Amino acid sequence: MKRSVLAVLALALLPMAAAQAMLVTPTAYNINPLSSNTSQVRFENQSAVPMKFRVEVMRWSTENGEYVYTPTRDVVANPPEFTVQPGSAQVIRVGVLKKVGDDELTYRVFIRQVALADAAPTAVNNTDAQLSVNNLSTITLPVYIAPPSSAPKLSAKVAPAASGGLELLLTNSGNRHLTLRQLQVVGAQTVDIGSTAVLGNSVLRLPLAGLDAATGTMQLVYRDALGEEKRESLTVSR
Repeated sequence: MKRSVLAVLALALLPMAAAQAMLVTPTAYNINPLSSNTSQVRFENQSAVPMKFRVEVMRWSTENGEYVYTPTRDVVANPPEFTVQPGSAQVIRVGVLKKVGDDELTYRVFIRQVALADAAPTAVNNTDAQLSVNNLSTITLPVYIAPPSSAPKLSAKVAPAASGGLELLLTNSGNRHLTLRQLQVVGAQTVDIGSTAVLGNSVLRLPLAGLDAATGTMQLVYRDALGEEKRESLTVSR
């Protein structure tokens, strides 16, 4: 099976414009496998033109510190293709076909806009509850299939990167993802990383531009799912 390894998709929120606008609510599929095997999101076309999309589901994992997306039949999306007229909305449902064990399963839904001549290609990955997007080309939405007993367990350190400079290593030894919002590494300088998800049983590597000569103590600063600020001391490996 051919794999495509993609760089970490940065959080991007584009401003509203008159040309095109799509409201997506929510921007994640959250499924408790003990009570359901389906979830849905709603697309609302707030532009003055019709929009056509194709939908594909990929397995989402981490290898060598990077996100990896592979074809899957574990989760299906309905409809696989749709057109939304101005002022109308479309519900996109996903259904889980794979048996779920103790560990969370993670996928991403790729919703690609078709045949809009003036739309600049843009990839958007968001963890908030609602998102307005203009000139939409592709939006990817996470699918989290999480048994209630699953939980994250995060540790973090800063280490030299193979390409030079320093990198942040986020290790989740738990079996459920953890979303870090407004993520920063604060030391001699402050590096704003944005928002990212650390999948269960994985290590995520994030470059720290500008901290190659940093010394002294560092802190990991982020907001959790409830919006509360968290601060953790970082170990710096040399």
